[in-house]
Amino acid sequence: MRRRVVPTFVALVAGVAPFGCGARSGVQASPVDAGGNDGGSGAQTLLVEAGSDAGDDAAADADVGGDAVGLRAVWASSATDVWTVGSNGTILHFDGQAWAPFTSGTTENLTGLSGTAPQDVWATGDEGSVLHWDGQAWSIVQSNEGVGLLAVWATAATDVWTVGVDFSGGSFGGGSGFVAHWDGSSWNSSDVDDSTTLWTVWASGPDDIWMGGDNAQGAGVIVRGAGTTANPFDQSAFTGPELRAIWGSGSGDVWLSPYQGVLQHWDGSTFTSTASLPTGLQFVSVAGTASNDVWAVGAGGIAYHYDGTGWSASSTGATVFLSSVWADSSQDVWAVGASATVVHWDGTSWSP
Repeated sequence: MRRRVVPTFVALVAGVAPFGCGARSGVQASPVDAGGNDGGSGAQTLLVEAGSDAGDDAAADADVGGDAVGLRAVWASSATDVWTVGSNGTILHFDGQAWAPFTSGTTENLTGLSGTAPQDVWATGDEGSVLHWDGQAWSIVQSNEGVGLLAVWATAATDVWTVGVDFSGGSFGGGSGFVAHWDGSSWNSSDVDDSTTLWTVWASGPDDIWMGGDNAQGAGVIVRGAGTTANPFDQSAFTGPELRAIWGSGSGDVWLSPYQGVLQHWDGSTFTSTASLPTGLQFVSVAGTASNDVWAVGAGGIAYHYDGTGWSASSTGATVFLSSVWADSSQDVWAVGASATVVHWDGTSWSP
């Protein structure tokens, strides 16, 4: 049974501040040196100058230790164009040779990252922050006090979705799921019924958007559709724990990552649990390149790989919390996490 939770996605809903009420001008990107290595964990630690405001939003869960900044999301268009974002407005770029921080123009924690091309990359975070990279500069294009934007997914330059939590009705854990959409000219946004927080968004195409999170009872929530009159967002018949990540190779091959519990899979008609994985694992990010090449990462530096028949552990050399994974190809996979940790898979092994 599917139940409509957002009739249409055409305008703001009562109780939500106008999205973009704090829009600011663009900020020219400015790379500076980066380096450092955490020999204890076996994973690279990028040392950057932390901002003055670490933020107190529990949704971001910023981890700042000394000059090492917690990284929250990673995305790449190629092996020579890799971006990662994190606490205090941190933005780092890898050009195939070295990592360099870029000035973001904000000290808000950044938790979401997605793009469609080297000149079209989006980052989202605390206080409704939305940043855009056009190939030359990062611009702060939107902000909204009281909204935490935890994830973003772009299917095209004119089709970008971001989700999170609206705190205007209460504190973290007492807010409402929030979704906003960019159509190339303007943002529309809405609260989402029956959800407390939307942690993740993924799309198989412009007419098949998946949003995942949790409700006030701590149960998982999946909202799916296109947000139009013809194809409104409906709540799917998912029963399981609260969700942190969604990724698929297509509409009939989708992986779901609960914060507590085993990975779930959608085959186009049914959700099933992955019983073969050890219990007690905490996965918070899933990504891949094909139905037989999927990665999941999470607490304690864990990484597991799915080859089309089963999941197997893969040692990253990291012991910190890995917040995000992105696969550009089967030989080019990146994972990032706490204390500015970055690890890379080259098709054979993980390395700093």
